[in-house]
Amino acid sequence: MSKQKNIPQLRFPEFGGEWEYKLLDKVALRGSGHTPNKKFSSYYDGNIKWVSLADSKKLDNGYIDDTTYKISDEGIKNSSAVLHPKESVLLSRDAGVGKSAVMKDNMAVSQHFIVWKADEKSLNNWFLYYKLQILKGEFERIAIGSTIRTIGLPYFKKLKIVIPSIQEQQKIATFLTAVDAKIEQLTKKKSLLEQYKKGAMQQIFSQEIRFKDNEGNDYPDWEEKRLADVLDEHKTRNLDNSAEEVFSVAKHRGVVNQIEHLGRSYAADDTSNYKVVFPNDLIYTKSPTSDYPFGIIKQNKLNRMGVVSVLYAVFRPQNSYLGLLLDAYFSSWQNTYNYLKPLVRKGAKNTMNIGNDEFLNGKKINLPTSQKEQTKIANFLSAIDAKIELVNGQLEKTQEFKKGLLQKMFV
Repeated sequence: MSKQKNIPQLRFPEFGGEWEYKLLDKVALRGSGHTPNKKFSSYYDGNIKWVSLADSKKLDNGYIDDTTYKISDEGIKNSSAVLHPKESVLLSRDAGVGKSAVMKDNMAVSQHFIVWKADEKSLNNWFLYYKLQILKGEFERIAIGSTIRTIGLPYFKKLKIVIPSIQEQQKIATFLTAVDAKIEQLTKKKSLLEQYKKGAMQQIFSQEIRFKDNEGNDYPDWEEKRLADVLDEHKTRNLDNSAEEVFSVAKHRGVVNQIEHLGRSYAADDTSNYKVVFPNDLIYTKSPTSDYPFGIIKQNKLNRMGVVSVLYAVFRPQNSYLGLLLDAYFSSWQNTYNYLKPLVRKGAKNTMNIGNDEFLNGKKINLPTSQKEQTKIANFLSAIDAKIELVNGQLEKTQEFKKGLLQKMFV
């Protein structure tokens, strides 16, 4: 066996030799932060960006370029807060422990963060950022505390990392930042498509946009209908256990409340009492989530049969296109809330207590009466969904590619 141990699995061909363990404090200047006294308003609303726990969601995305709160020069002078130079690398050691970022501008931080300014001759700041990303699991593991888990300062004083030459660090960092740029591009493209679909749906359901038939004529006027007019509840049971795929309504692939395949490990041993869900059926779950506190309504677009637990209600639309329109309508949190909120029985507060008959006979929804128009609208929305799914697939593959690189390009 080779004595060389500190060598990455994947490496640029022009580099060789072992990587070396270095005390991080020897190759980077470590700093921390503080929270100016909040009793003094003059310490805040200044021009100095100040990273706090409120910015946790902005971390793990490379650069952090803005902060929720700003502090003033007076706040800096009258506290232990320090203005760290741009391109410094920060790490959360408390809530959101292990999250990291690179400062786009000069910034201060609260006491919940550690900051390193890399010695440019020995350590590349972006190499350090990616190394901290790899160590995130370790940081989460060693954090202690019941309410807020934290990592004490003594740990960081002894923290060692394995690094190659500065030239190899730079090449690795440049390559990975290019991958991140691709991820950012795909993420933005997906977001723009989702925004476009949302805007298009709003205009379609408000009838600001109307489709015409192949001869250029208007379709018949829309009519207000109750769900009971267009949906039929069915309680088909999986009596012979022939349907083995278990569905749920949950967050899936970054899209809130899609139908997803859970697998039998999430189900009861015997699913004969479960309800069968056919392609295009609509599933209604009374289980609230943080996104949909009054329940979720989604269509089975997987085009295959599955089962759901008895906690769900299953409805068959008059046709698949109408089902897709209802799925689109209820993809809006506001539409779902406005429809379900009046149906919650008195005293239920934010817990679901809506019978299926009440669900079917809620407020009326304006819907197209012509099946040809329903088809045209559904096909239009499906085309957008296909583009979103294509971009989402590219995004997931790129993210997996990056994950593999991080595992193979570092020691």
